[in-house]
Amino acid sequence: MSLTPPPPVTRRDWTLPIIAGVVAIVVVLGVCLVGSATAFVSLRRQSTLGSGVPVPSAMPTPPSVTGPECLIGDWLETNGVLTVPFGSSELRFSGKGAVTRFSADGSVLVLYQNVVYAASSGSNRYEILNNGSMLLDYEADATTIRYSNPVTLGTSTLKINGTVNTAQPMEASTTPETYTCQGNNLRLQGEQSVTELQRL
Repeated sequence: MSLTPPPPVTRRDWTLPIIAGVVAIVVVLGVCLVGSATAFVSLRRQSTLGSGVPVPSAMPTPPSVTGPECLIGDWLETNGVLTVPFGSSELRFSGKGAVTRFSADGSVLVLYQNVVYAASSGSNRYEILNNGSMLLDYEADATTIRYSNPVTLGTSTLKINGTVNTAQPMEASTTPETYTCQGNNLRLQGEQSVTELQRL
């Protein structure tokens, strides 16, 4: 489960095209819901990706719980890495701050509030700014999480050297991720993303 980064619009010779291929940002991954995590107090799985962004409350899990049961609760992204094809090479975006809630009903909600993933190439700096939310269904076994039925709300904005290059509606990847979860630590790994999270 990660974000698909927005493709750039070529403006100058130094602006090479980024080929979007992820998550989820990913990031990723979406990827992943920043510093206001400490202010999050409650959440219900409202059919509400509408007017407001729902907010999660902490759901502590005993450190002995592993596997799918360990996923249940609220997680703060502490390190997210998203690899994106870039010309003949690739860019590695990194960031943190997304908040994820895995619910026992088989839904997962990812919240983004001014979450930035940044990368550099030569003298150029690239940033993906995410604001919004992703809601998906998930199924997990002992090692793998599979996602389906994504619903997104919000915007992903690509900046190059501080200037907005392009912005588009947020998109979620449903590529399966492997995971390791124990106690208060969770690690997700997809085809082009790695996300480390800590339980709230």
